[in-house]
Amino acid sequence: MALFLDILTKVTLPIIVLVAMGWILQPRLKLDVGTLNRIQVYVVMPAFFVHFLTSGKQPISVVWPVFYFGLAQFLMLIPIGWLVTLLFRMRAGLGPVMGLAAAYANVGFFGVPVTLLAFGGDYLIYQSVLAALMAILTCTVGVWMLAPTSDDVLGKLKTVFQTPLIPSIVIGLALRGFEIELPALVAQPMQLLGSIFTPLALYTLGAQVYSTKTGTIEWGPQLLVLFLKFILAPALSWWICITMGLPRDITNVIVVAAATPVGVLITIFAAEYQTEYDFISMSVVLSTILSPVFVTGWILAVRLI
Repeated sequence: MALFLDILTKVTLPIIVLVAMGWILQPRLKLDVGTLNRIQVYVVMPAFFVHFLTSGKQPISVVWPVFYFGLAQFLMLIPIGWLVTLLFRMRAGLGPVMGLAAAYANVGFFGVPVTLLAFGGDYLIYQSVLAALMAILTCTVGVWMLAPTSDDVLGKLKTVFQTPLIPSIVIGLALRGFEIELPALVAQPMQLLGSIFTPLALYTLGAQVYSTKTGTIEWGPQLLVLFLKFILAPALSWWICITMGLPRDITNVIVVAAATPVGVLITIFAAEYQTEYDFISMSVVLSTILSPVFVTGWILAVRLI
């Protein structure tokens, strides 16, 4: 219990405090959440990825097992979530969002700060690769699942490649792979911008949770989402890592990342395509509120087992 409380107070609760600040101050400041997100996506996150990918110590070869893991995890959790809706005879519209909620964790805004506090900056390369891969899969497979067949799905998919997020990751990995050191005139601004990623991301998450319109809680389906997100996804991720023979330290980071809340990105596409938006928005809110307990529990589990 003492170790649990130590992790809770030193790792997860500080993160939640920043999220709570965004949630508390948003009705007073009335900041434009869309602008906050654009600053993150177009300025802060690219700088963050370039800086930490180029300044890490691990060789570039370490990212490939994480990449393969991410694909396996995503493609296994999607049908599991969809199957749950069939087994419990829920309405058909919940199938895609249930699958995406189980597979897509908030490995960017929430997972990166957790990794920094729980494991250290040397492990951010793994979290960065996971964040990029999850975003790409959600913006491709996720859009395909949520969009009506009559919509211009291919046109919507182009949006993910119109931001500097993916190019920044590619540039960071390429610079690391060729061992190219950025000049100070570029490296220092990247470091300064990247250093605000954690507080700004968490504050924005809180403001976005507050601004999310939610309806009545469907307790049965929502409890299933929470089970899939906080219990099944980390446990399955642990099994995949063991099966792949990944090192324990990388496994620990991956398992904890899988236990982070449902990613907010899903709500953007759910709103755009009018597919169970209220339901998935409530999933984001509930999983974010409950995340301190479950994320702390999984950090404790990977340290003890």
